[in-house]
Amino acid sequence: MNSVSVQEVQKPEAIVIRTYHMGVKFHGSKEDKRIQEIEANQRIKGLQVQQEDIAFNRLAKKTAMDLARKYPRAEAKRVPSEISKTTKNSRNITKSAYYWLFVAAKGAYDREKKVADFFNYLLQNQDQALEWAIFGRSPRAELYFTKKWKASRLYVINLINRTRRQIDKFCPPQLKFNTKLPLLTQKEIEGAIQKCNKYMSMQLTTPDMTNQAQTFVNTLRLLAINTSIVAPHLTAWNNLEHTSRWRSIRLLNKTIAEAIGKPHRVLFSALRTIIVFALFPDIGKTAIKLIKSTRPEEVVNPPFHKKKKGRIPIILLMKDRLVVMRPGNSEHMTFLAKANGEFDIGFLLKDHPRITATLVISKKVLRYLANGARIRVLYIRSSPAPSYKVRVAVVLEGPVEVFLSTKLTKQFAKRMRPPKEDEIGLDVNRIGKHMLALSNGVKLAKEFDLLIEKYQELTKKTIPEMHHNLTMKGQKKKSNAYIKAKGELARIYQRKFRIKKEIFNMIPHFLASVMIKSKCKTFFVEDLEIDQRGRKGALAIAISSMPKNMQMIEKAVQLASNVLGYEVKLVKVDARGTSRKHNICGGTIERTLKRYDRAKCRKCGKTIDTHINSAKNVRDKGVELLRLKTHPSTHTRGMGSNQASESEQSAEV
Repeated sequence: MNSVSVQEVQKPEAIVIRTYHMGVKFHGSKEDKRIQEIEANQRIKGLQVQQEDIAFNRLAKKTAMDLARKYPRAEAKRVPSEISKTTKNSRNITKSAYYWLFVAAKGAYDREKKVADFFNYLLQNQDQALEWAIFGRSPRAELYFTKKWKASRLYVINLINRTRRQIDKFCPPQLKFNTKLPLLTQKEIEGAIQKCNKYMSMQLTTPDMTNQAQTFVNTLRLLAINTSIVAPHLTAWNNLEHTSRWRSIRLLNKTIAEAIGKPHRVLFSALRTIIVFALFPDIGKTAIKLIKSTRPEEVVNPPFHKKKKGRIPIILLMKDRLVVMRPGNSEHMTFLAKANGEFDIGFLLKDHPRITATLVISKKVLRYLANGARIRVLYIRSSPAPSYKVRVAVVLEGPVEVFLSTKLTKQFAKRMRPPKEDEIGLDVNRIGKHMLALSNGVKLAKEFDLLIEKYQELTKKTIPEMHHNLTMKGQKKKSNAYIKAKGELARIYQRKFRIKKEIFNMIPHFLASVMIKSKCKTFFVEDLEIDQRGRKGALAIAISSMPKNMQMIEKAVQLASNVLGYEVKLVKVDARGTSRKHNICGGTIERTLKRYDRAKCRKCGKTIDTHINSAKNVRDKGVELLRLKTHPSTHTRGMGSNQASESEQSAEV
């Protein structure tokens, strides 16, 4: 594609919050320590059970929602007393229960506002409203709200899809999700294909027409030419009931593409548009009327709608009876931690002696406290058998500089000799030697090699073998061999997760070292919002293992800015079209599964590193658009409905 969109990443807030798990040390002999730990764990579990019973009270939930709507910016720690006045429950444990209840209520109210925003958008874009009513999703709306709410694409998809399912109880029978749609004849479908092609061609064909709009028009034209082949498939799909219409039309895409002799052609967007175009006269007004008559609070679950897996931790530890004791307020705990590296906490139970344990502060947390962080609060929770561990977490708050450590960054930078460049582009791939491809050609540090090797061995060899072994023993699921194999597989998955986490923890320091040694001023990164749901096999694995979390990149920029003494500018670039264009001659790269990492250019015949080439394309497109300081024109698709603003009509992935 020739068009890309650039979005500058906003700086994080001045104050950040971090949570760290601490060790709890009991006193006495080994047996006494174990007995005390089990007893303390049971006392904490009892408090957690009480806390959940309090939080699930209907009057408390209603009060929390009213307060959240009235005071959406109120701090959670100031609200428990207000809820207690309504419920007339002032036990010490309610301070923790109502804290979590109000946090959940604020989340529910935030979802209500987002649903209301989404409904208003659908009323202005009626074709997308019908697409959402039929499929439960609307890619253009998803992309728009991903940028507007500054949320992940997966969050937006889940919210929109969940709202569609919740709205079923207000739906007339013909609009029930995943049930039969109004019946259409093949003649009606044929007419819809021709009319849709003619209408969209007139709407989208303009002098500044984008490549994506041209591709969409060409796809509609292809379907119109093959109407006799396409119409029977679309008619059967519309008139049959499906478990999921979104998934079934993906399969329909494959069937029709093979039938018209274009097995690799993507027809998904065009097929959805034709279906919406065909059904709009029948149920378009009904869908709009349904959206207008539905209140957001009716389709958003209230706080603590159902019990979650695991117990809620106790927060706001007080020096009162029946609640875990701690030494004073957060300032005093911070002072004791900095002075002694530990302090005592007490577990109480009525008519029983107090159990005292020492909370040992880790060296990392002590370093943060010395740099200016402070203890905000403690979390405490119980653990199930057989460990019976008492879990305590310390929540720290402070400026972002407090939590930045440049030790590992400087270790990477010592061995680096990259050329000085003001702009650097980054291409992100699955975990492997091409995981981070930089436009200046810097390779991954050797510290990554062993971790990547272990990760790939577990992924490609160990886990498949264990799954096969588990399947062979699956006939006798109650046998000791099956239970043992299942437990071992769970431990292997946990090991794989820890390796992946360690790799991702090293990435910010490596990227920061590249920026520092290159004296980088602007860092361009792909704007990756990829949904792995519906993907299978190698593609799903690749997406799940990509370091696409922007927080890692933002941390790298913060580290580099802290060392360089000036702020490195981070820019997200829409990287569509960067993987197959040769950066030097502009030709097309012959990229296949066998020749994926290194491939030839059709125009000049050179064999190049495709990942570094993509990184250079990301950099060049970002630089070009920053210089022009303009945004690309985007195409719109509608059927006489009110069109959204230019930013709303972003192209779908």
